[in-house]
Amino acid sequence: MARALPSGRKREEYDIYSMVFSRNIGAITRAEQEILSKSSAAVVGCGGIGGIASEMLARSGIGRLTVVDSDSFDISNLNRQLFSQERLVGKGKAKEAEKRLKSINPDLKIISRSDALTEKNAAKLIGGHDIVVDGLDNALGRVALSRAAKDLSLHYVFGAAERTKGYSTVFTPHGISFERMFNLPSNAKPLDKVITERLENAQRCDSVLGVVANMIGCVEAMQAVGVLLKKDFVQPPNLIHVSAFSKNPFVVGPL
Repeated sequence: MARALPSGRKREEYDIYSMVFSRNIGAITRAEQEILSKSSAAVVGCGGIGGIASEMLARSGIGRLTVVDSDSFDISNLNRQLFSQERLVGKGKAKEAEKRLKSINPDLKIISRSDALTEKNAAKLIGGHDIVVDGLDNALGRVALSRAAKDLSLHYVFGAAERTKGYSTVFTPHGISFERMFNLPSNAKPLDKVITERLENAQRCDSVLGVVANMIGCVEAMQAVGVLLKKDFVQPPNLIHVSAFSKNPFVVGPL
């Protein structure tokens, strides 16, 4: 018996989509795949973590993505950033991400934004999506992003990596905040000049093993799919810890 088409989808569109993502079925149901096809995510940051996270979401069959990054590729990105290539040095990350992701999933509705995320524009950049995925590398940006996500009642998928370690968790709209969990100086305070400077001067590590950054990005995508499909996912006070060169490279637990 022929399978009925999902509502609103043309036969040729459904045939292509179902073939591209046929290997997902069994791991998830056809009904869950259809949910993903109607879901949307905003990925802020297209570098080492955000690049692989956005690609895995595209390969999962998500219907709509917005990728945000004001940066351009640098030669030092080649050790870890999936979208980086030597020929793309100097090119904008968001636009190149859009091109690559569209080539993977032709049905994907994707928008690239070359904006620097700030407290003022965060809500506008992520509004209208079902979930927010963090590919940032600085505390100030994460504070602005997490606050906007909470204000919009969106799940905020957090991930970070430095040197040989990384971790990820999902902040829910009504759960503990990102700032409170990490005891940041901005917690429950306005982002005035003093607080902003303290966040900008927070310890930042530019050293990271490529495989760790990419594992965290994959974990973020996995967590995001879990949220969208209403499955289990890790949330505070626990994180998924990834540690290279360890006998226990994957651990779930508190900070």
